[in-house]
Amino acid sequence: MALRKSLLATAVLAATVGLTGCGGSSSDNNTVTTPETPATTTPSNKAPTITADSASVIEDTLGAEVTGVVFEDDSDEASALTYTVSDGRFEIVEGKLKLKAFNALNFEQEAEQKVGLTVTATDSAGEKVEQAIEVAITDMEPTAGKNLYAFVNEGNSSVAYSGQTSRHAAMAEAKSLLGKLTTDVSVDDRNTTLTVAEGFILAQDESFHGSAFTFTEGKGVAQTNLGEISSKKTVAGAGGKIAGSDASPMNKEWNNGTSFVGWTEFGTFEKTPNGLVEYYFDLIKKQVETANGGTKIFAEHNEGSVELTKLYVTPEGLDVAQLIQKHLNGAVSLSQGADDYMDELLFSNPEGNTEISPAQNAEVDADKNYTDMEHKWDEAYGYFGAAINYLEYSDDEIAGKGGRPEFENGYNDFDGQNGIDLKSEYNFGNSGNAAKRDRGTKSNANPTDFSAAAQIAFINGRAIINKNVGTNIDQWSAEDQAELKKYRDQALLYWEKSIAATVVHYINDTISHEDGDLKDIAGGAYTAEQFYAVAKHWSEMKGFALNSQFNPHSPVTDEQFKEIHQLMGDAPKLAAADVDAYIADLEKARDIIAQAYNFDADNVANW
Repeated sequence: MALRKSLLATAVLAATVGLTGCGGSSSDNNTVTTPETPATTTPSNKAPTITADSASVIEDTLGAEVTGVVFEDDSDEASALTYTVSDGRFEIVEGKLKLKAFNALNFEQEAEQKVGLTVTATDSAGEKVEQAIEVAITDMEPTAGKNLYAFVNEGNSSVAYSGQTSRHAAMAEAKSLLGKLTTDVSVDDRNTTLTVAEGFILAQDESFHGSAFTFTEGKGVAQTNLGEISSKKTVAGAGGKIAGSDASPMNKEWNNGTSFVGWTEFGTFEKTPNGLVEYYFDLIKKQVETANGGTKIFAEHNEGSVELTKLYVTPEGLDVAQLIQKHLNGAVSLSQGADDYMDELLFSNPEGNTEISPAQNAEVDADKNYTDMEHKWDEAYGYFGAAINYLEYSDDEIAGKGGRPEFENGYNDFDGQNGIDLKSEYNFGNSGNAAKRDRGTKSNANPTDFSAAAQIAFINGRAIINKNVGTNIDQWSAEDQAELKKYRDQALLYWEKSIAATVVHYINDTISHEDGDLKDIAGGAYTAEQFYAVAKHWSEMKGFALNSQFNPHSPVTDEQFKEIHQLMGDAPKLAAADVDAYIADLEKARDIIAQAYNFDADNVANW
């Protein structure tokens, strides 16, 4: 068999050679010539293509996809391409151009209701294409439960948070009144003004509920005093909602003398959130008493001396009116929203305390038309302070920096009835800070959208609760339970981010500002107005910086919080020999904050 295989192979080879010689060559010696193999042609790689046909995106929607944009490539799937987008609010996921998860566009805000951006797509061979895209913003009509904080049960509104509005108004009015304490007014007027301002915060009865507001003068509001907003709602003191005074369970024991940190000097008052309010009012009282006695007050630093006619500003550089309001912003508003209404007890009772139960959503109160869970969520929203049509404003309008006439001052008569309703048509508290900080990053590569991220989370979370009215949370689908917690976390994070960014803003202003800064005071030849500017900026920085400890979900650790306040101190360091080192300390505090909240470096520099 082996012999036969060998002979067969030889025969096949001979036949092959013979065929080649006969058909492929005219050589007499039968030389075999192998034909040339045709060259293989490799198809050339082409760059990806980007087609943008009437690109558009819906407003007021976090993470919305841009329609009308298609990515294609001859060798790679669109999802496998590498992309860059010039506008930091956008990204490309699985070949789709979309807004990032916590970004939304605002029809009222963008010039000509569109945004321009440039997208670059690169394939695996390194070929790339760059395309300018104009994205039109599609307007969303004001819609309950979508871009309006408005919900109903059985056809009637189920939203109520008048108590929270009342406390916002009281805090705003106290600050307005304290700002009137100057040497230009009579002794009697000073005494009366101080008494009323303190009453708005610390009174335990309705003594000041009929006192006319001054902070709303000229604004055409529907309510002119606290009594027209709500029944008695105390801010601080024994019956107030300040951390440590409220009877609701809290994550810290605020009255034990050690839990409340960030300020060291309390005079004769307790080292508690409420004790600090009383200490601040005592500082102003002493200044007023000094002025009432005919003694002038001077700020004397670095051989410079200016008379202080604003009695809420101390010679040490404290603007006490600012400190009171900003401290209350955290110790009342954020504390109530984060540590009371939206904490874990909203969902469950992990410690098994039989005296406490999670908010029920099974039964609607016949008189009030809301469930306990609906109301708790609403109360947290009320402390955030946004108007129900907050998403209809531009950042400029909320900040009072221009815009449409009916919106440009930070309030809007949405229903067109009886003037500005403070309970639903006025932007209080941190809702204003969120928009101001967003406004400050508008031209940066990675602009923030704290306002939309917080507001949409509040609306979406409330919509889930409203959808499940009639059942308690333990009976909901796992998806709805998870979604509600997600929106709770998102609302609180971006609420607090707006505060933290405001701290950064005032660190920057304290270090350098055209109206007056630390270097001006160090130079000695400062004016009273420059001193007031430093006191204001430092006090807003410090007051807001005290806030994050009241949010049990804060990304700032206890150790970071303590270090931030050690660096800031209880007053600005104004001695010329100390200013450079103090500026370095403030910059270090700013770095800690930026890292904790993952703030973009350009935004931090420009706030």
